[in-house]
Amino acid sequence: MTSAKKSALTAVVMFLPISVAVVGGMTWATVASFELAKKNVAEEHRARVDQALVRIESQIKGVLHYEAARPYTDYVDYHLVRPEAVLTTDGEELDAAAAILRSPLALARPQYDWIDLHFQVDHKGKVSSPQFYDERPGRPPSPFAAEGWYRRAMESWWWFQRAWVLMDLHENVTKALRLEDPALAGTEPEPTQLLRVPASRPGRGDLRRGSLADSQKRYVPPEDCVAPYLALRNIREDLPVAIDSGFEESSSPLSPVLISLGTFAPPFWVEGGPNRSLKLAFVRECHADEKLIYQGFIGDWERLKPELLRQIEYDFPEADLQPVPNDVTLDDDARNMKLDALPALLRVDDITGGTSAAAWRSVRGVLLISWTAALAVLITAGWGVRNLVALTERRLQFAYAVTHELRTPLTTFRLYSDMLSAGLVPDGSKQEYLDTLNRESQRLTTLVESVLEYARLENHKVRLNVTRTDAASLLRVVGETVHKRCEKNAVEGKTHSTLPDAHPVSTDVSLVSQIAAVLVDNACRHARSSTKPTVNVELGADNGRLHLDVVDSGPGVELSDSRRIFRPFRRGRDADASARGGIGLGLALARNWAALLGGRLDLVARHDSQLGGAHFRLTIPARQET
Repeated sequence: MTSAKKSALTAVVMFLPISVAVVGGMTWATVASFELAKKNVAEEHRARVDQALVRIESQIKGVLHYEAARPYTDYVDYHLVRPEAVLTTDGEELDAAAAILRSPLALARPQYDWIDLHFQVDHKGKVSSPQFYDERPGRPPSPFAAEGWYRRAMESWWWFQRAWVLMDLHENVTKALRLEDPALAGTEPEPTQLLRVPASRPGRGDLRRGSLADSQKRYVPPEDCVAPYLALRNIREDLPVAIDSGFEESSSPLSPVLISLGTFAPPFWVEGGPNRSLKLAFVRECHADEKLIYQGFIGDWERLKPELLRQIEYDFPEADLQPVPNDVTLDDDARNMKLDALPALLRVDDITGGTSAAAWRSVRGVLLISWTAALAVLITAGWGVRNLVALTERRLQFAYAVTHELRTPLTTFRLYSDMLSAGLVPDGSKQEYLDTLNRESQRLTTLVESVLEYARLENHKVRLNVTRTDAASLLRVVGETVHKRCEKNAVEGKTHSTLPDAHPVSTDVSLVSQIAAVLVDNACRHARSSTKPTVNVELGADNGRLHLDVVDSGPGVELSDSRRIFRPFRRGRDADASARGGIGLGLALARNWAALLGGRLDLVARHDSQLGGAHFRLTIPARQET
């Protein structure tokens, strides 16, 4: 194995582990980054879902917060207030035994459009709604009678009077409270906090159980919920209708009553009847002198759902809320998507294209840049190693070629000079010895000049000398070089042109002649071994470019040699057998000169169809800028 091959093998052995390490590391980093991106995408999606749940929960808990702040007396048609709490229009206190206040639910439209009806079921099982106390014969219609929400509320009131007995409020409320707080399962409900307040004043209570109770922890004190302008509407005269407070008559309208208010239990579904949408019942337990009362409101699902989904339509435009039937047990995945404040599941859009596609979209830019950078580094490193090996190989070849070429003339110089110096050469042979020494000196000069010229080309220090001439003049200069070289090598040289003599040419004539000399010298060395040594040189033009063809009658070029003969310090495998001399710089110099002229030098045919030898072509611009 030669030193050049050993250097190349060493470089490959050193470069391969580095490449494997870089590619392996990048592959591991890619897989790890992709898996991490998938995890991040899934977590981000889950976080967005959690945020959507929180926004929906906040919406419904805001309603419960508002309704929990509603005092007990809002669910009573008329109630009494302390006379000192009400003033006349001139600012004086009322001196009547009591003032009568109408429920605010009967005097204004509902705060939320999806709430159909507020109701109360007392300890006797009597159902009432403060919104429709005056709706009986002989009474003026409500000022809201023409509005759509009022008609919906009226329909719900008619339906509720028939359907409430089927709802089993006590069982549903108790079960809802137990489901919300599993710690209470199997226990009896403990009494809520009782406050001794006048019957005319709302009670206070706070049952803190689970997340629903948390939404109702802080609210405005009930007595402050009665707006001042409502007090101005109190009637001093007797009402034309009886006031039914739901309790037995007492000696004093201000006799104390124990009032306790519970938080709203988790809502449950109730059937709206044929051709009706689902309804949600929101109910709280109240106690008045240990008498159980239910207060609450009925919500329409078909109007509530779009309102809730609007909270998340930016993030999940295709989201949906799916009702969960009462008493249905959910698995873990479904439980994670269930709302705490409503018996419904949130169904959101899947990740577009799946988790893998989303992860790839998030990291592909970084990965492509990283891979491009890594491959660029490897390619650059490989190119550098290759150039280093090539440089090392060229140096070795140069040293070998120059040493080999110098050995013969130096040996001749030493031997002949010693013989001449010692007087061992007869007088008749001295001239022959001197001629031999002259030829060897010229050979050394040519060798040194070739090496120096190649170095100048490598360092881009060669300058062109462009002149204007014609085809006939260019062929004459080239022809002199051809005939001189062929005559020296005992080879028949032929030149001809297919161009008109006056065809204009603008190029470096001297450099073209040097290229022709290299090609002809090379052709002569190989043509000498043929039966009829011949070298043909032809000047022509095609598409505004000149071409100079050199064809010899030698053995041609082997296929394996055709890829290497233009490399510096490279000769054909049979060069020593077929031709004498040369260090493998001629064709490399000629190709570089051709490139300097803006053209190229090619091996057109390895075996010419007529002469049988190699066919080289120099192609250059016919007109070159000075």
